[in-house]
Amino acid sequence: MLTAYLKELQKIALLRPEDEQQLWYQYRIQKDAESRLRLIEAYQPLVFKLVMQIRPPDVVLMDMLQEGTVGLIEAVERFDPSRGVRFSTFAAYRVRGRVLNSLRRIRPVEYSLEQDGQSEMALATRLADPESDHALLDVEDDAMVAQVWRAVRELPERERAILWATYAESRDPRRIAAELRISLSHFYRLHKQALSHMRQLVLDDVQRPKNAPGY
Repeated sequence: MLTAYLKELQKIALLRPEDEQQLWYQYRIQKDAESRLRLIEAYQPLVFKLVMQIRPPDVVLMDMLQEGTVGLIEAVERFDPSRGVRFSTFAAYRVRGRVLNSLRRIRPVEYSLEQDGQSEMALATRLADPESDHALLDVEDDAMVAQVWRAVRELPERERAILWATYAESRDPRRIAAELRISLSHFYRLHKQALSHMRQLVLDDVQRPKNAPGY
């Protein structure tokens, strides 16, 4: 079965940027079903690449390729090309998240991506808001949580402390401000600044070129 899958994969031609742009227009604006199918087909090699990077056991490899394809379909249906983010970047989080979640259901300990605890998941989720969805790219996915926390660790010490105390520990802003010996208004300015810095760090990361030809 894998041999047949690989043979079909080799037949897929990568899309030129102008062709892909036209397909997105035909799918999103003209509601053309054939364009949707062509986009899904064209990005099947990306699914294979991402699944092989995860290295699932051979016995579940085809199942994980199928899960990855479901994630790709979800990405195609949710992607908004007007936001200026590369589809391959957007789709990668959906595909990896889908595969990793499926593997955790099979062997939850071995395939744990992050062991930082529920407080970190809560922070990553609460950092998302309607204005930053295009940058955070569905932060509820486990793959994105790791990236969010890399960004948190790059923040200045005071900004990082404010985010941790506010979201991970759910502490009262007045108490945090008092401990930091700053006014409440200054606390809110730093809080807003920290979120802005973090979203920019994540956005810079997702827009950084990848080392995969074509994807």
